[in-house]
Amino acid sequence: MPERESSKLVVATNERIMSRNLESVIEDTYWELSDPIPGVRIINTWQIYHMIWLVLTKTESGHYQIFRSENMQSYALVHDHESEIYNLFWLDDGHMIFCASDGWWVTTDTGLTWSHLILGSLAPQARACAAVNLDERLWSLVAYGIDHKLYHSEYPSGEWSVALDTTAIWTDKWYPAVSGGPAGVLAGAGSKLLRSAEAGAPGTWQQIQQVDGIIKSIVASNQSNTPTFLVVVENVDGSADRFYLSYDLGDSLEQDMTRIDSVSSVASVIPTGTDNPSTTFAVIGKRSADQVPTYRLIEG
Repeated sequence: MPERESSKLVVATNERIMSRNLESVIEDTYWELSDPIPGVRIINTWQIYHMIWLVLTKTESGHYQIFRSENMQSYALVHDHESEIYNLFWLDDGHMIFCASDGWWVTTDTGLTWSHLILGSLAPQARACAAVNLDERLWSLVAYGIDHKLYHSEYPSGEWSVALDTTAIWTDKWYPAVSGGPAGVLAGAGSKLLRSAEAGAPGTWQQIQQVDGIIKSIVASNQSNTPTFLVVVENVDGSADRFYLSYDLGDSLEQDMTRIDSVSSVASVIPTGTDNPSTTFAVIGKRSADQVPTYRLIEG
């Protein structure tokens, strides 16, 4: 097993990756900067394996490119894609998938090579996907399509099917918020909080809550037992986003008093090289280019 890696907060500027050790005694203003990464903008970054990171960028010609680093300093191009890549999703150490406008793709070698992934004739286009680990090398994928439909497939041998069309219950402003684990998957449809107790399968979704605002993001802390969920709610009047914690699969929501005017991303803080699940969430606010971001840590 790799040695325990300290928790890092990693964010992107226009052309570099910024990181800082969350367990460091160095003052909060200290950030490490990577070498410049080619592209007109960095879209996001992910840790795919112990000390190995992937970065998604967009080029001037409209291509989407994935860069890979083993030291968070220098990044090498490993994949060039002509069509839009919507998002990357982590499955297991060294194992990720991504959704693009031309289908789904997969890597099992820490991002060095990518191959086309076929899960039946239907290929939803999605910016959000919950990957629920059901058994060794078996996952339930719950993709939230840009058409506002929830899709389900078992991976690696299943086929995509429509699990729920949320336009039947919500047609106004919407975010593709979905996350969960074997105990349950939560999704947002506008102001409505939905749950599946069967890993997102068709016919298993029900509405369990209605919030005052629009559900912007849902993040689960881990995949063991009953995870802690952080639910971000956007106020209708445009004031600061609100944060709610749930310890019972969404049956109840406890408001956290953390305030950030507008949230750009939320992630569960999970140190690698340890079996201890984390219930800490990093909430990152919107920022100007190349400036240190505003962030808060929320303890579950």
